[in-house]
Amino acid sequence: MPATKTPPRPTVVKLPSRGAATQHRVAKGLAALLGALALLIGVPVALVLLVGNPLPTTAPSRDWLTAEVTGDLVINVLAVLVWVVWVHFVVCFLTEWRAVRAGRMPARVLLGGGSQVLARQLVAGVLLLAGGAALATGLSQAYAAPAPAPTVTAHAQDAAAQQAEERAARHEAAAEQRSAHRQLKLTTVKVPEGRHHDTLWGIAERTLGDPFRYSEIYALNKDRVQPDGAHLTDADLIRPGWQLVLPADAHGPDVRVLATTPGSAPGASTGSRGGAAHDTTGAADTGATARTAQPATDQAGSGLDALLLGGGLVLAGVVTALTARRGPFGTPGDDEGALRLAANPGRASFLDRSLRVLAESRVAQALPMPDLSVVYVDDEQVIAHVVGDAAAPAHPWVAGADGRSWTVRAADLAGLAATAPAPYPALVNVATSHGFDVLIDLEYASGLIAVGGDATVGREIVMSTVVDLVTHPWSDHVEVTMVGFGDDLSEIAPDRVRSATDLDEALDRVEARMGQASGLLARLGVEGVLNGRGTARHPELTPRVLVASAPPTAEQTQRIRSISAGGRTAFAALCVGDAPGARWRFAADRTGHVDLGVLGISGDARRYTVDAHAQLRALLAQAAADADERTLVVREAAPASLTTEQVDKPPAAGRDAAVVVSLLGPVSVAAPGPIADERRDLLTELVVMAALHPAGLHEAVLTSGLWPRGVSDDVVRRTIVETQAWLGTDVAGTPRLVRAEDGLWRLGSDVYVDWADLQVAALVDGPGQAASLARGVALARGEAFSGVPAGRYTWLAFHRAARDTRALVASMASRAAALLAAAGDRAGADAVLRHGLALVPAAEMLWRDLIRLHAGNQAVVAEVVAQMGRVLGAEAYEGETEALVATVAPAHLGDRRADGS
Repeated sequence: MPATKTPPRPTVVKLPSRGAATQHRVAKGLAALLGALALLIGVPVALVLLVGNPLPTTAPSRDWLTAEVTGDLVINVLAVLVWVVWVHFVVCFLTEWRAVRAGRMPARVLLGGGSQVLARQLVAGVLLLAGGAALATGLSQAYAAPAPAPTVTAHAQDAAAQQAEERAARHEAAAEQRSAHRQLKLTTVKVPEGRHHDTLWGIAERTLGDPFRYSEIYALNKDRVQPDGAHLTDADLIRPGWQLVLPADAHGPDVRVLATTPGSAPGASTGSRGGAAHDTTGAADTGATARTAQPATDQAGSGLDALLLGGGLVLAGVVTALTARRGPFGTPGDDEGALRLAANPGRASFLDRSLRVLAESRVAQALPMPDLSVVYVDDEQVIAHVVGDAAAPAHPWVAGADGRSWTVRAADLAGLAATAPAPYPALVNVATSHGFDVLIDLEYASGLIAVGGDATVGREIVMSTVVDLVTHPWSDHVEVTMVGFGDDLSEIAPDRVRSATDLDEALDRVEARMGQASGLLARLGVEGVLNGRGTARHPELTPRVLVASAPPTAEQTQRIRSISAGGRTAFAALCVGDAPGARWRFAADRTGHVDLGVLGISGDARRYTVDAHAQLRALLAQAAADADERTLVVREAAPASLTTEQVDKPPAAGRDAAVVVSLLGPVSVAAPGPIADERRDLLTELVVMAALHPAGLHEAVLTSGLWPRGVSDDVVRRTIVETQAWLGTDVAGTPRLVRAEDGLWRLGSDVYVDWADLQVAALVDGPGQAASLARGVALARGEAFSGVPAGRYTWLAFHRAARDTRALVASMASRAAALLAAAGDRAGADAVLRHGLALVPAAEMLWRDLIRLHAGNQAVVAEVVAQMGRVLGAEAYEGETEALVATVAPAHLGDRRADGS
């Protein structure tokens, strides 16, 4: 078991100073300028002065070949060689300079090698100097009268620390007066589109009108902590979703204006235990301790700082909720891009699979499921602490020496699929400690759980628990009733969250449902809800979690205890504030640290603040609006208008090609070369990325997509070489993954990609349109772009191909079905609609077309409506779908509401 976290020693954190960095950059720029002048002008001048005119004074003759070799001749030959090298360097320098001025990648100079690298460094240095004067002006405009860099003190417990706090407070008070009416401007690094990726040069050109001012943006953001935890350390390496501070005169549609409230600074990161605030922006050195900036608009919070307190596991569930709300045709916005970088869907999926595999193995062994007190999870292993004596688990789980600690490693789960019902749906992430996410099973408490201590932090912990319960993947369904809360979390999961004003009435409903659960267990002949869930998914065994905004009365506490008197039930109760009669009593302090009481664990709490709720509400509202807008566009668009311009002719290879890239279903790549199993996922992702960039894939885009948190050049090169070996060569001996003269990576023409085949099928018009559209949709092998490993393909959510392919399939299937039905081929129309739904199961427009197609056959309509309900799950139907179902199958809507979905 990981050791519990202990309070850190008092620390003093110095905020960065900007002056020294600016002087260093100016010095580097001057050195580069002098170096460039010495090479471009000094070398030829020295050659002319020392050796003479390089041009011959007489016409070449055969006598030159037989002339005596003298010292002068040797010097002249060497001088000619130096002239050649100098001319080659000038060509390299001009190539780099023109590329930078044009805002594009430089072309490769023949035999450039070190000369081109040196030229590139000199050009970059000269540009640093060019931006120096503007940098000083921009900083003075953006942040007038900077205050001395303050000292932020954590856990001040002695006299010296108290004096430091007093000094920081004086600095803060002075800064508050100066910064009361300042504005801060931010922009978000765009995700790659095709062969184009965002650069500081491009951002400066868009927002400042002068690409040479990119150095100002670099200076403002150097070493500033980004949403994914990384830092800007190289002007050439920025990642999609990063939030960049801009100079005060920035303007344009990509610029967000934030009003910095007194004592605020952008992009602050909250200290872990000590509550120390670390100013990591390097931008607004106002002398105030860093806090979250508030926007000038009515949206709360700047960026996503408040949401990030929830941690990677909770954010993974939030991202899932946003994806469902956006529908099949939407694309995540810039803010959601930062959210996805901070989320950890891989860890969430790992935990989910681990628990379901355990459940399946216990059922297969006819063994009862154990109670778990605490679960630890990181990216490599899950450690579950078992209560009581339980028979050892089956592979891949392993019991510790004492039998009370069960572990499973991620590597041991490879290739194992799990379809069992979720055994521990009330398992929630409440804290983090020593790199592990700490989860507790609310049902196991068998009574009230009280979160006392600091009231604000306690409330944030409870709210985070609710968000986790209704979004995490390791539960099939959990219902939460919130009593006395002003914030309405039902917007996150309308089918799972209910609000109530009276705790006694909520307890009445819980008691009735617990009676139904007891009756079900008796009929099944099993003991306990854990064993009951192992048989099937029973609504009666869905956990009901009661969350109160204040401690219940003694009588209400006793009612809660009575409901759980027989041990574990499908019920749990939490409250904000300490309650003497609670089974578990947690304590949170104002720094965000939580002590889990009798569980013997402490750590940094997972929190969901008021600002986080405002941010998530805004994201959900935007996702819903985008879903409505995109659905309307897809419904009215012709299929050909939704294709990519990068594919305009049939693929040269067929489905029997040596290399087949399948994207219209579970993603896979079939290739003839050798590949190690542990490398297959990564190499497949690289090939998929290249396939979706037929016009060429820039290596920077490849690197930021496959390794969003950065990686060394050696790893990139090795991965590309392995991929080339896996794909092999064509008949001419050319690698099927090759870097062209323009520096972009492309797949060979003999590689078959079903996605490209689909694009071509949509371009056919006229009499053969229906057959072509049907042929394209029939390429379906399952849901498009599915089956990708959790935690990988993060770039795909932002790539147009994923969104536009789903839209294209829906448009093609709808159009083809209409043409076939009009021609009297109802069976063909049915087949094409079902193929379309296989590719895009959430496309409600296709479900409506299928229902209307069979409007005269009530049995088929009922079957289609029931299937649609199972596929779409608890998400609310689109208005048009609900109206249609209310007409043709009203009983279905009644059943849906009765099930709470």
